[in-house]
Amino acid sequence: MRMLKQNNKQKIKVHRTTEGTIFELAFIVLAIVVWTLVILMLKNAPNVIATHFDASGRPNGYGSPWGLLFPSIITTVIGVGMLAGAYFPNTINVPVEVTTPRQYELLIRMTRIGALLFLLLTLAIPATLIYFNSPSPWPVIGTVGLIMLDIIVFCVLIHRSGR
Repeated sequence: MRMLKQNNKQKIKVHRTTEGTIFELAFIVLAIVVWTLVILMLKNAPNVIATHFDASGRPNGYGSPWGLLFPSIITTVIGVGMLAGAYFPNTINVPVEVTTPRQYELLIRMTRIGALLFLLLTLAIPATLIYFNSPSPWPVIGTVGLIMLDIIVFCVLIHRSGR
């Protein structure tokens, strides 16, 4: 990693590393597994599933299981974007000032882990709506909780490593 000064803003040049390659390969393998499972779930789902729920958890909207493709595609695209964004860490917005190389390493790692967690969200959404008799939000809430935990833990680590 090399830091360049431009217009009083730090620009970070991120080169391919072994860690980055491992995360990208893990993302590809996980994406293949997740999308295989998503397609299998959608093919074996009933023709009509609950797609929306009121505040008490009762279904109040129904539709085709294939409608779940849209949020699954969106979460996968977000994951791909996060992997790409790891190569431009100065564009990642976190509530902590990032100035040292160690802080940038942690920021990049947080982003790559987040990309993998978004793939899990890709799987959690259809699994929640198709495979639970009374849909439980816990797979989605648990995955979103892991994403939040990733952000919180790494923001604390970034803050501490800047002292």
